[in-house]
Amino acid sequence: MTPVAGPTILVVGATGFIGAAVVARLRTEGFRVRAGARRTAPGVDFMPCDLGQSDKIREAVTGADLVIHAAFGAPASMAADTGRLLAAMSGAGLANLIYLSSIAVYGEATGRVDETRAAEGRLDAYARAKIASEAAVRAWTREPAHPARRALLLRPGAVYGAGSRFWIDKLAGRIRLGAWGEFGSQGEGPAPLIHVDDLSALIASAAAASLSPRREELASCLAANAVGPQTPSWNAYFRALAAKTSAPALTQWSGLEISLRPKLALGAKVWDRLGLPGARAAALAPTTGELALFARQAIYPTEAARAAFGFDPQIDLAEGLARTRIA
Repeated sequence: MTPVAGPTILVVGATGFIGAAVVARLRTEGFRVRAGARRTAPGVDFMPCDLGQSDKIREAVTGADLVIHAAFGAPASMAADTGRLLAAMSGAGLANLIYLSSIAVYGEATGRVDETRAAEGRLDAYARAKIASEAAVRAWTREPAHPARRALLLRPGAVYGAGSRFWIDKLAGRIRLGAWGEFGSQGEGPAPLIHVDDLSALIASAAAASLSPRREELASCLAANAVGPQTPSWNAYFRALAAKTSAPALTQWSGLEISLRPKLALGAKVWDRLGLPGARAAALAPTTGELALFARQAIYPTEAARAAFGFDPQIDLAEGLARTRIA
């Protein structure tokens, strides 16, 4: 590959679903990219970067001008991993970070959920880890001795597209097995979908701003939601995905089914782990937490990303699924 002149961007988690899309987009736009990950993948210009190993992180960040933290880890280690990355950036004198957070930080908040809203209701381990990681990033930007530091806390919704393990691959598998349906009013919450190509375009725009004289105009730590141009109901998304997989049309679950199936799934999971037949579909029914998400009436405005980086998502559901190959 011909070397690219200019600043160097380190993408942490470069072999993951979002990270790989970001690396590809940045390279298409002419950035010099360092692909950091724990293990290599075919076709990747690889830089060892294990967030659990401080020495590897220090090597990866040395000489970079911007870090994009797109790594996905276990909630139990997420905040500590972010802390080690921030420490390595401090040691190397780096001042630019884009951190991939999530709208999960808002918990069960409903209505118009902008970036000023605090978490509400019950928080799972993933949401708590993201909140703790965001707090560490904010503290890093507020150190009085380093006023030039800039960080973006990017909070995408449900990111889908080719390679999306949860919102495409696993969900399509559950649909094919008959573990899924339409959930009536329990599935009529707006789905805050964003296609990975729209998200990577936003990240590329944010990277360009962070590496230009415009960075002086940016807030030291900016939080920004990222949702696509269309928020169909979850039921509508499930119907569209079922059609894309050529699965039978989804059936409308009754209120009794919606109530009972998550409970029955607990026993079915044990049955399935024992290798006993007939429980796979029952074990993959939606959980009570998933059903609460699918019913949630929440909208995540994206004005902050539009104002700062010209965010203008283009990929609606039909186009997004057309771009998505499902195995």
